[in-house]
Amino acid sequence: MRVGIITSFNDRGSGFIKQEGTDEELFFDASDLVGVSMTDLRIGDRLAFLVTKSLKGPYATSVRKPADV
Repeated sequence: MRVGIITSFNDRGSGFIKQEGTDEELFFDASDLVGVSMTDLRIGDRLAFLVTKSLKGPYATSVRKPADV
């Protein structure tokens, strides 16, 4: 799994995560959260996730709080 920091949210139940070690930001949706809800998350929180590719580009799936946080 990769790790990153939440950089922003929008009003549609999704947001963006900046991957550690890169400048790339990945989209994530509330439906991709595991063991946590959008109301539990804040900008700056550290998350673990998988990267999935789509026609619109890569996005984060299986998004969760890492065990070491």
